[in-house]
Amino acid sequence: MLEELLAEADQRAPRTPRAVRDRRAARLGAMSLWLMLGALVLQGISLVQQLSYLFAPRPGELPVLVVVLVLAVAAGLGAVVVGCLAARSADGRRTGVFGAALALGFLVLFGAASWFGWGFLGALSAPI
Repeated sequence: MLEELLAEADQRAPRTPRAVRDRRAARLGAMSLWLMLGALVLQGISLVQQLSYLFAPRPGELPVLVVVLVLAVAAGLGAVVVGCLAARSADGRRTGVFGAALALGFLVLFGAASWFGWGFLGALSAPI
């Protein structure tokens, strides 16, 4: 029995090393972190624009504000999706899950801050 298992193990094709098996998944994990960083920068810019619009609105500022807000959310969702794709394989699992979790957390914080800001604007503009 043991001889049969050893003979069978010798006949199998050698496996490629784990580090070389799937480099694409490892790159997806890193791409998730880069997308999350880009989304974080866009979210910061969007929050500054929202604060500017809340306290001193200028004509023509709202369309730019909405475009940056949509880009920030799209980049954050892209980071979550790419992180989840990277997490499907063992090579990109740690960075993929880390990038997806961070991006999702920052999206929730960004949504809460934006919601609070627009609610504050609604409260300011409501008649007394």
